[in-house]
Order: sequence, then structure tokens, then C-alpha cells
Amino acid sequence: MDKKRVAINMTAQLLAFAVNMLLGFILVPVIDSMIPNSYGFTDIANKFVQAAQIVVSALNTMASRFITIQIHRGDKEEANQYFSSVFYANVLMAVIFMVPAMFVVVYLGHIFQVPPEASLPDIQMLFFFIFVNFLISITTSVFGVAPYSRDRLELSSIATILGEAARLAVLFTAYFFFRPYLWYVGCASVASTLIQAAANLIFTRRLLPDMKVKRQYFRWGKVKELVSLGAWNSVTRLGQLLLSGLDTSIANIMINAAAMTTVSISSQVPTVIVNLMGTIAGVFNPQMTIAYAKEDKKQLLEIIGSADRIMIFLISIPIAFLIVFGKSFFVLWIGKTQDPDTLYYLALLNIGTMCISASIQVLYHVFLITKRVKLNSVVILLSGILTTTTVFILLETTDLGIYAIVGTSMVYGILRNLIFTPIYAARCLNVKWYTFYGDILLGLVSIGAVCLTSMPFRLLIEIDGWVKLFSVGIAAGIAALAVNFFIVLRRNEREMVLDMVKKKLRRGE
Repeated sequence: MDKKRVAINMTAQLLAFAVNMLLGFILVPVIDSMIPNSYGFTDIANKFVQAAQIVVSALNTMASRFITIQIHRGDKEEANQYFSSVFYANVLMAVIFMVPAMFVVVYLGHIFQVPPEASLPDIQMLFFFIFVNFLISITTSVFGVAPYSRDRLELSSIATILGEAARLAVLFTAYFFFRPYLWYVGCASVASTLIQAAANLIFTRRLLPDMKVKRQYFRWGKVKELVSLGAWNSVTRLGQLLLSGLDTSIANIMINAAAMTTVSISSQVPTVIVNLMGTIAGVFNPQMTIAYAKEDKKQLLEIIGSADRIMIFLISIPIAFLIVFGKSFFVLWIGKTQDPDTLYYLALLNIGTMCISASIQVLYHVFLITKRVKLNSVVILLSGILTTTTVFILLETTDLGIYAIVGTSMVYGILRNLIFTPIYAARCLNVKWYTFYGDILLGLVSIGAVCLTSMPFRLLIEIDGWVKLFSVGIAAGIAALAVNFFIVLRRNEREMVLDMVKKKLRRGE
């Protein structure tokens, strides 16, 4: 494993993630205070996009794998055929999706409950821009393969940061100088996607000069090959949507718009942690794909082992901090317009699955590179169907309300990640069935240790402002890193970290 490349990619990806996270946390309370009980519609619009991505992912999920493998095997002609075929097929799908997208925009008021204080045309414009953003993103998605195939994910991070800067500029200008509308969020997303697409096009020309979008390279056979395998990833996406993606829509339809917004806001911090997990796991995906392409199983297992430990080392801290400091955070962040206790308890339910899945997040890429996605997709779909069915039953027969919506997803998510995922991944790699359970146990121990380390800070210091929260968080964070340093990292990994720190200190002298 190229540790230097992992460090560069990790740093860049985390920086891009931090920019995106910061913008989201600033944006949510501002919009909720300006336009009450409406922010949840941005989440619903994005869920429509996720539903459309179920179809799109059948083609695009496998594109990076096939193009990367052909490049590293030296077959430029084959790589070009996949590249061009994916591009033209995406353009065709974008044209097709325009029809249902416009139908949703026009009849939005008949589909969802729009609160009196919100403007239906404003929400329709929001949906319109978010759908346009989706169409642009799928049309240009193939150009994101270049940084992936060359293991230069820091370039993808640069594109993301540039896009987020554009999004911030649009939002700041719109909300500071003009009357507040919800559709500014969608418009800013379009600007961000256009900037990222332009950057990825430049990277493609530099990293993959031999990759050209040409009609003579288009092959229906390549599209069919990608879709036949990627269709199972579409099934996976559908299962994920049923697991938790419909939470805000169900809350709107079955309860009311206020419940929709509460569910949406409560999921913001857990969603950040999920995205952080995906960011960290994604750093290792190119090297895993390359190792598999070279048929180097030892190297592949080494990458998986390092990825699991790094994931635990980093992710256990925000999970534990949400458990310990979450109520104080919600009081300070958005306590004036929402009940912080409700937000906190819903957030805890949202992170329940992560306590297990964080330790084995990278294993989902194993199914993709080994082309063993079918069974995993079926299991996720079945758990999604069970989740949605159970939610409707609980809403009709109990008074649990929004807790039923969020809690059911947690229960089925934990069961799937405990019983199925680690065992099937081990089978795909031809290793012992219990190989990855040690990582799950290590993750739980790490989360528990960080909670115990942070709890005295919470009990002894009254957190009544952002300065205190950040000060306590930094102090507890340093202590948590020290705890994880000894609990999670192996001896050789600790020595490597200490050597890096010593070198940095020597340079500073």
C-alpha cells in the first residue's frame, strides 16, 4: 500500500469534506429561521434524486471499476469504449429523466403537504434546480473517473472545494442581498456542479490524455455489460432508499410538514458522519481496485485491514461526541426553532447502525471489485422493504410517530451489518468467516472508550456557548485521539505515527 498517497488523498478528501460540512451547518439554521418548516423539502428533493440514481447507478457504479482495470492492464481501446459508452448513455438517460422531473415540479402541491408559511412556487423552483443539477451531474459523471483511476483523489477534492466555494458565493449573495427563498439552495448546487464538472474535465485531459469521447467508441454491448452487473447496485440503492431515504417523505405524508423538518434536521449530523465514513473509505477504493486488477490478494487484505483501523480511529470520535455532547450542540445550533431533546434522541437513533458499520465500511467495495454484488443487493433490498413495512405498521398501531420512522431503520441496519456483511465479505475474499468481527468489536470498544474519556468534560463543565463547546470539544478530542492511539493502532502503526510527528517537530526547530 502506498502510504504517502493514502496520506495525501486522505488530507485532501477530509479538507473538502470539512468545507462541505461547515457550509451545511451554517445553512440549515439560517434557512429554518427565515423560512420555518420548509427546509425539509430540500431533503425530499434530494431523495427524488436518489430515487433517479437507482436507475443511473446501474450504469455508473461499475464504470470506474471497468475503466480503471482496463487502463492498468494497458488496454486503451477497451477503456475508451467503456468511457465513451458511459458518456453517451448518461446523456440519453438525462433526456429521459427530464419528463418525470417536470411532472413532479408541476404537481408538487398535490403530492406533499406545503405549510401555509411556505411558498409553493418557491418550493417548485427548488425542485426544478435540484433536478437540473442532477441531470448535469450524471451527464458529466464519467469525467470523475480520471482522478480515481490514477489514485489522485486529491484532485477530486480540489474540484469539490472549488464547487463548494461557488455554492457559498451564490448562497451568501442571494440570502444577504435579496429576499430569502428556498430555491437559492438548488441554484447554488447547480453552480457548484458546473464548476466541479469543468475541473474534472481538465483533470481528465491531463491524467488520461488517451481517453476521448467519440461516437465511434460507443458500444451498446459495453452499456449492456455494465448495466447487467450494475443493475444489482441499483437494487442496493433501492434498498438503501427504503431503509432511511424515505424518512422525510413519510413524515410529511403520514404526520405533517413540521415532523418532516424535525426528521430532516435531526439527521444532519448523522449524515455528516455517514459522508465522512464514505470519504475515508473512498480514499482506499482506488488502491483496492488496482490491487485486485493486479491479482495481489495479500496487498488487498493489507489495504482492507489498514482502512478498517483508520476508519475506527477517526469515526469513533464523532460518534462518541454526538452521544456525549449532542444535546448541548442541538441547544446551541437550532434550539430556538426546534425541540433540542427530540433532535438529540432522533440523532442517537440515526447513528445506531454506524456503531457497527463504521468498522466495516470498506467491505462494501469488496462486493463491487469482486463482482459479487447480487446477494448483498438482495439483502439490502429485503431489509429496506421490511423497514418501510414496519414503519407504516408502527405509525398506524402505535404513538411512536417520528421515533418509529428513524428507529426502525436502525434496528434492521444493525442486524444486517452484524449477521450478513462481514460474513459474506469474508466469503468473497476466501478468508475465514469471522475475519472481520474483530474489527467490529474493536470499533465498539473504541466508541465506548472515547465516551468514557469525554464524559468527565461534559459532567464537570457547563456548556452554555459555542466557545465552551469548541474548547471542551478540542480538549476531549485530544484525549480521545490519545486513547484511540493505543486502543486502535497496532505497534508498527503507532511507531509510524510517532516517527511522522518527530520529523515534523525537527523541521520546526
